[in-house]
Amino acid sequence: MADFDVLLKARPEPGGLGLERRTLRRPGAGEVLVRVHRAAICGTDLHIVRWNAWAARTYKPPFALGHELSGEVVEAGETDAGFVPGDRVSAETHLECGECAQCLMGRGHTCLRLRTFGKMDQGAFAHFAVLPAPLLRRIPEGVSHKHACLMEPLGIAARAVRESAVGTGRLLITGCGPIGLLAVAAARAMGVDSISVIDPSAPRMALAVELGAVPLEGDGFDGAVDASGHPAAINDAMARVRPGGTVVVTGMPEEPIPIDIGRHTVLREVVLRGIYGRTLAATWSQVSDLLPKLGAALDRIVTHEFALRDYQQAFRVALSGTAGKVEFVMEDSR
Repeated sequence: MADFDVLLKARPEPGGLGLERRTLRRPGAGEVLVRVHRAAICGTDLHIVRWNAWAARTYKPPFALGHELSGEVVEAGETDAGFVPGDRVSAETHLECGECAQCLMGRGHTCLRLRTFGKMDQGAFAHFAVLPAPLLRRIPEGVSHKHACLMEPLGIAARAVRESAVGTGRLLITGCGPIGLLAVAAARAMGVDSISVIDPSAPRMALAVELGAVPLEGDGFDGAVDASGHPAAINDAMARVRPGGTVVVTGMPEEPIPIDIGRHTVLREVVLRGIYGRTLAATWSQVSDLLPKLGAALDRIVTHEFALRDYQQAFRVALSGTAGKVEFVMEDSR
């Protein structure tokens, strides 16, 4: 089998990245070999590259990086998932056991024996990846690899908007990184009337406005999505939603944060909840319906593209706090 490059978190320190040459292996039972066309840098990757306290508690290098991808099936092992060579696929991040109490409640994304793509050492920042067949999701007809690469994070954003219970009302989004920008695009497509945003980065604020949001003014929002994980932003969102409103947190705080539960959750009945990824069936169905409607928005959100060999520059851009989505292009296809 051919050799290929894969990007590793090689060492337990800030940075600590390196390319490794690996030999391609054939998929085993229940696995699928995917040729990666595109892969995107996500917030989790940035935590890992910064090697903050959360990443150091959660991961043990060396391991392959990246989990947001689009590609095509090269070969399927013995599986009943029905994938054949040439199928265009993206991938879920969470692999459920299907047997625990959470799975039996339809909550496979919080499975008690959950396995995550990021810990399988089969990273998407590579020309090939061997994946468990249950993680694969088909790309809707006519959707480019550039856009399909965003199916997984778009699922987080779309689910967050839905769980905020904003309906067609007023939505606040705190943090205009990639998830926040995708939440703006999703909310627009889902019929939200008014979307306000706040972020310290002027370029990201400008991009959010291009997508149909307005800079933050006032309060009394029907719902809020925090895509920053920053303590001040989460507390601000709690204060700015109306009594009975919902704040959904998608960003990962690096440390425990203080929140005035008495003022907001008790006296004003504000709901605070987090989401961990996508529901494994309903969210992907929603994303498949949304994706063909979001082409122009996704073209704006993908602000930078790099070859895998230029990974140092790609991460510098992604860590700058001014970019939208940063993608690696492994195959010359849109």
